[in-house]
Amino acid sequence: MLAVLAVGNNAYESNKDLCMAARAFGASSVTIAGRRNSRLIRECKAISSKWGGNFEVDFTKDWKRFVAKKKTYKVVYLTRFGVPINREIHNLKTYKNILLIVTLSESIKDVLKISDFNVSITAQPHSSSAAVAIFLHSFYEGRELAMHFENAKYRVVPSEGEIHIEKLKG
Repeated sequence: MLAVLAVGNNAYESNKDLCMAARAFGASSVTIAGRRNSRLIRECKAISSKWGGNFEVDFTKDWKRFVAKKKTYKVVYLTRFGVPINREIHNLKTYKNILLIVTLSESIKDVLKISDFNVSITAQPHSSSAAVAIFLHSFYEGRELAMHFENAKYRVVPSEGEIHIEKLKG
């Protein structure tokens, strides 16, 4: 299972972007450290209801305790300061449960202390949603681009000259 924990600035739009990228690229959940946002939970549930999948969004007031409870997970801090992803990704694929941590502001030293891996997505400033998308794309080797989402009510039909969304039966 690949889960995401977001620590830091809790702006709605940043969290929404993070959830959309994590869901689309194959994460099972996003937990956000901070105050619960019912609007974000409703919006993510609505997207999963329409487009399929079993994606969860949750909030925690104590991210350190949340990480401590994830005893079967390898904790991977996605930063711009760590070991480059292309040098670490093959090792990370050997683990069944991974918790990706992104900080929505500057690097947090406490996250570095509890992480099993410090993985650099790029050595340049970047967004948390981009970091998660790049990690998942590397982890799944592009297979997530053709992923089937269970219980989808709609699907996009690839088309070069138009937008085509198909309503599925059932």
